[in-house]
Amino acid sequence: MGKLLCKFSFTLVMLCMLKSNAYSQDEFQKIEHAVTTYLKADADPLKLKSELINNTATFLANGSWPEIDYTSKAETNWMPLTHLNRLKQFALAIAIKEPSTIGNARLTSQITTALRYWLQLNPRSNNWFQNDIASPTAIGEILLLLKVGGTILPGSLKDSLVLRMRQGNVVKNVGSNKMDIAVHMLYRACLTRNKQLMDSAVTQAFLPITLNNKEGLQPDYAYRQHGPQMHIASYGQVFLTAEYKFASWVTGTPYALPPEKLKILDHYLINTFLKTIRGRYIDFNTEGRGISRNDLLDKQNITAKKGANTLLALAKAANPANAQLFAAAEERLLQTKPASFQISPSHTYFYTSDYTLHTRPAYSFNVRTVSKRTIRTETGNKENLIGKFLPDGATNIQRTGDEYQNIMPLWEWDKIPGITARDYPVDQKTTLEWGERGIGEFTGGVTDGLYGATVYQFDYNEVTAKKAWFFFDDEVVCLGAAINSFAREPIATTVNQAWQKEKVKVSANHKLLDVNKVFTGQDVDWVWHDSIGYYFPNRGKICITADQQIGSWVKINANRSKEQLQGKVFKLWLDHGIDPINASYAYIVKPGVGQAEMDKRLAVEILENNESIQAVLHKDLQVTQVAFHRAGTLTYHDQVITVDQPCLVMIKAINTAKPTAYVSDPSQKLTDVHLSFSSPMFKLVDPISISLNMGDHKGATVGIELNSF
Repeated sequence: MGKLLCKFSFTLVMLCMLKSNAYSQDEFQKIEHAVTTYLKADADPLKLKSELINNTATFLANGSWPEIDYTSKAETNWMPLTHLNRLKQFALAIAIKEPSTIGNARLTSQITTALRYWLQLNPRSNNWFQNDIASPTAIGEILLLLKVGGTILPGSLKDSLVLRMRQGNVVKNVGSNKMDIAVHMLYRACLTRNKQLMDSAVTQAFLPITLNNKEGLQPDYAYRQHGPQMHIASYGQVFLTAEYKFASWVTGTPYALPPEKLKILDHYLINTFLKTIRGRYIDFNTEGRGISRNDLLDKQNITAKKGANTLLALAKAANPANAQLFAAAEERLLQTKPASFQISPSHTYFYTSDYTLHTRPAYSFNVRTVSKRTIRTETGNKENLIGKFLPDGATNIQRTGDEYQNIMPLWEWDKIPGITARDYPVDQKTTLEWGERGIGEFTGGVTDGLYGATVYQFDYNEVTAKKAWFFFDDEVVCLGAAINSFAREPIATTVNQAWQKEKVKVSANHKLLDVNKVFTGQDVDWVWHDSIGYYFPNRGKICITADQQIGSWVKINANRSKEQLQGKVFKLWLDHGIDPINASYAYIVKPGVGQAEMDKRLAVEILENNESIQAVLHKDLQVTQVAFHRAGTLTYHDQVITVDQPCLVMIKAINTAKPTAYVSDPSQKLTDVHLSFSSPMFKLVDPISISLNMGDHKGATVGIELNSF
């Protein structure tokens, strides 16, 4: 009986092991099939055939191509990677069974020789990404495509290539870089049928889909990479596409993306990334150093119409419940519907990354700032060579969306829209690579999700200022105070620098003028261009150029074309002169307004604009927004607001018995603020203590109904 029981137990264990092994093999087959289906999805047979003919014709007997510089160590456009990309095209042609590849022993021999050449040469770039991500990823895709196409490589060659793929520290890396390494780990797991490796790859791939990262996704759904540096597009887009792609590969297996992580991913895509796109084009602030790459702001390539492997196609497949929302986004991106199509008003302040996103059906107005908690826009890999002032209050003002598309080679880079800076005779190069820490502490935003205010304590390059923006439905009020500098150059605050699309109109000295190339004036009421009105309630020295500007991509990105470009650019700025002491500015931007409407009364009133308080009242909305740079009191007629700490305050329904206060701490150091408010309809007997957000949500807004006290 004992022997029989022992034999039965052994048989049961063996059956379980066989079942488990078969199950594991089935998982590998599913994932491998999903990967190769993905790789074949966008193949163009005609293009592949043409490339096969051209590249096999120039192929050398030693396994190389004469036009590739294998000694290159370039950080971008690294030539040796072309070798692997060509082999990938060969493998792809075999996988889709392009007729000329069937039974083509010569092609198989060339692939084998070329892979051996790569192994022996082992080219290396000065950019770790090429070595640890791009190369092993390409090798993995070549091997998987050859396998599905039935091409059998010598075992020792395959093993050596798989071993060469072991690059990059997936545990050490973060965000999209971690994800990229996990991808070629998954390839390696499929090729070796290594379940432990597959477990690790999937775990690491989905690990970045959390909200408490030092880099990557943040608690406010911003995205940071290379330290605390905002990268909502750029690395954020890479992250999104890679996560949805990876999720599509493991769907229907025990490795499938958990629902709670899919929810986080969808939220970032829908409520952050897509909102930074106006029509077809994304906010230039979100691309980091990628702003210096041509055509990068154009996001049509994320639509499902552009291929099965695009971001929106993958996101829709991952969660079909969002199909209608993604369809609306695609219509805007493809321009079959206007940029306003199904856009709802919203206002978001990303307190982890010093970024403001203000969206209306008629326009987008976004602001990029920096603080001692975050990092300035980086330069690196010879990109973004003169973008040193990008985070200093850059304002992205879009109506149709294409206002800044490919304008960057022609920009005057000390006149980026929104910034206050020294007006140099020539553009200044960025001296520190990979970003530098901001300086100011009092940088933040207050919002109720619809309206908001942003403040920026600016201190950079021997210029200081207190800058603030106040956001409503139809207007954005832009204020600057305490502007000081002892630099040699005059100081300028740029209102906009965008493509010139129409005539530029100026109302000055009670006359309506057309700007013919250049205008300067002291008594300017407003400027109108491209359906956007710019009002100057406090006047100032207003300067405009509407003329041809010249430049080249290589000026801002050493890896790009030297071809000289030119185009007509509209540029509007305030000149504060040399050695300004406690200077100020005020301008109001009203997008979506016709020239004939420019003389109508504005509903906004600037209450204060000095080193202590910057405040704006919107009379129609009954909203007051205040930047208290120090403890103090704002008094306007019968309305009084007092705080005991520097903070941002917004009070809604100010002329009712039920006002609501919204408070935030731009310094992200306070635990509470005491506030009192009185108006003809409401009065707080004693100041109330408002507890502020702490932990991961320091800097976030607290809302409170004042009549509850």
